[in-house]
Amino acid sequence: MHQPSVTQAAMRSFSQATDPRLGQVMALLVKHLHAFVVESKLTKQEWLCGLEFLTQSANITDSERNEFSLLSDILGISSIVDVVSQPEGGTSSSVLGPFHNHDSLVRPNGVNLSGDQPGQKTWLHGRVLDAQGQPIAYAEIDFWQNADNGLYPAQDPLQDPHNLRCKILCEADGSFNLLTLRPHPYTVPTDGPVGALLAASQRNIWRPAHFHVIVSAPGYVGLVTELFPADSAYIDNDTVFGVREGLIVPLLPSHNLEVAKRYGIEMPFLEMNFDFHLVRQIASPA
Repeated sequence: MHQPSVTQAAMRSFSQATDPRLGQVMALLVKHLHAFVVESKLTKQEWLCGLEFLTQSANITDSERNEFSLLSDILGISSIVDVVSQPEGGTSSSVLGPFHNHDSLVRPNGVNLSGDQPGQKTWLHGRVLDAQGQPIAYAEIDFWQNADNGLYPAQDPLQDPHNLRCKILCEADGSFNLLTLRPHPYTVPTDGPVGALLAASQRNIWRPAHFHVIVSAPGYVGLVTELFPADSAYIDNDTVFGVREGLIVPLLPSHNLEVAKRYGIEMPFLEMNFDFHLVRQIASPA
């Protein structure tokens, strides 16, 4: 059987999928993967190396770390999915990253995540609004970041597993705030197969500093995004291509006495103010 026949047969094999979208996506995946094999003249040894790479990625993936998510990130796939799926009128999305956990604790709005650990105190606040600028009551913020040493809890056994991450519900006017620490640039994990690929490719392994945020509310398209302090290194050379112009935010010194008293912190501390905009879901046709 010649290559065009193999490709067409493999594409047709998904034509009876119970979900038509699944059939469409898988047929296109087969089409373009086969085209890649033909254009690159992929050898059997290279194919076997690819399978071994995926096996190693599976072996290192667990509930705390997803090597496949990291692979998607460094190939730019996560970012291009953001670009093609981003609804108009809302805040730009960005990559999820490999360290998101679904079990973050629900904490009060205004929570102090920083405690007494090292780092520059940073007050993050803003509102969740719709595309027209109207507040969305009781939206949920899912927040996480790295510590002052640049590591996430999954990378650092000395950190509490819930360090610098939480879920909070916004107020009726869409407002939210929390006290945290200034995030730092860090390298993506390099101890697995993706790290070996980056090294072999002589690629940058650094990400700019950022806060991770997922914003959700009933009736709205969920938002997975990041906020990047404007003065961070690597803003123009993010190894996972996650920086968007609208997500670069000033991180400024603040002398807000009320906030300093509330948290018992010295002035000046750092402050970031950002409003998230969500887009209404479009009702599916009956």
